Amino acid sequence: MSAIGTSLGAWWTGLTLREQIMLGLAAGLVIILLGMVLIVRPLTAAHERARDDYAASMRLYRSVEAHAETVQRLAAEQPVSAAPTQSLRAVVGSLALQHDLALARMVPGEDGRLTVNLDNADTTAVLAWLVALEQRHGIQLGASTLDREADGFVSASFVLSRGGR
Repeated sequence: MSAIGTSLGAWWTGLTLREQIMLGLAAGLVIILLGMVLIVRPLTAAHERARDDYAASMRLYRSVEAHAETVQRLAAEQPVSAAPTQSLRAVVGSLALQHDLALARMVPGEDGRLTVNLDNADTTAVLAWLVALEQRHGIQLGASTLDREADGFVSASFVLSRGGR
């Protein structure tokens, strides 16, 4: 390693002052270019993605907030049913059909819960479906994830269970 350092040092001292300045400036420009490509651009892109994600989240929040009144109105209109007679999967599936919702996937859990996935579904229909599940059949929403797809449409995942679980 010292042989390489010695030969580089000899080469550098053999250059004129003008060549040393030009090589120093070229090295500085390369360092600045690498800094821009490897540090500044990725940080700028990440910032732009975060800003876009925040804007999308705010649009989804405003959409959900705007539909809150619809959920309350639908909840007031739904009659409460008696004890459940059908399985959780059957109730969820039949109500989804009544609300023109195509269920992408239903995965039963060991604890009696049911995970339901919807792709690109009408937001109002999803909210009406959830209200009907709660009001008519006592099916409760345990956890949910909503992703806005387009104006008035969402992809969602819900964990549903009967009232006592």
